[in-house]
Amino acid sequence: MQFGTLLILVATSTALSQQRSAVVRSQFDVISVKPNPGLERGVQFSFPSPGRFHAQNVWLRFLIQNAWDVKDYQVESGPAWAASDRYDIDAKTDPNTSREQMRLMIQTLLEDRFQLLIHHESRSLPVYHLVATSKGGIKLQPSKKGSCLERNSDPVPTPGPSTKTYCGGSEWSPQSLIGNAITTQQFTTMLGNILQRPVIDETGFTATFDVRLSWIPDQMTPGLMAPGVAPRPLPSLNSEGPTIFTALADLGLRLQAAKGPVDIIVIDRAERPSAN
Repeated sequence: MQFGTLLILVATSTALSQQRSAVVRSQFDVISVKPNPGLERGVQFSFPSPGRFHAQNVWLRFLIQNAWDVKDYQVESGPAWAASDRYDIDAKTDPNTSREQMRLMIQTLLEDRFQLLIHHESRSLPVYHLVATSKGGIKLQPSKKGSCLERNSDPVPTPGPSTKTYCGGSEWSPQSLIGNAITTQQFTTMLGNILQRPVIDETGFTATFDVRLSWIPDQMTPGLMAPGVAPRPLPSLNSEGPTIFTALADLGLRLQAAKGPVDIIVIDRAERPSAN
């Protein structure tokens, strides 16, 4: 009986070890993390070429938001420097690595270099539901084949800023939104960043699409500014131009305000990264 118990314990230990091995995340092959002393307004978080991740003038809370696809108000606790100290990060891996795999690698990078420990909680917070308007239907334009490069179609990175238009590429500001062959998930993520409120897709639109939106910024579109940098002044009340809600209506889309469960990330531990 004792011998049988020993076999069970050994087998259980082996199974747990295999489970732990199965969840080990891949890592970047090359990583550079350097302090950025400036207080520039510009912030970059991008995948400029296949297999490469680049971030400039970023802070830890911002990195957490992008690595776990959450907004600033969804990250709580942590040291004060997590919202003020700036860093430049460059990392490289296999050019065939998908964008989602690279985001998991960024999570591993933060856990290793910043000694980051987090846990998740659920809270009821204001949200928006993105729905189709009742008139005319959705007017999003499906992306055309060949209008952009697939991420794995140009495996050799070129020096300097990339001028190529990659499928899935996007950028946003408090007054504009651009996307090339993006999904509704990417679209609602950008809208959430601009509105600083979760946006839940209920359009039923499944194709990738190209989008170019611009509007007059107001208090509803604060966007995300770097800590310590004052936001741009809002335009005067008599400024002409559409609001973000009008711009979306032109695409047959509407934002409905509601409340819903929102994932909150709580920072349990973080340390400043050591020098390379």
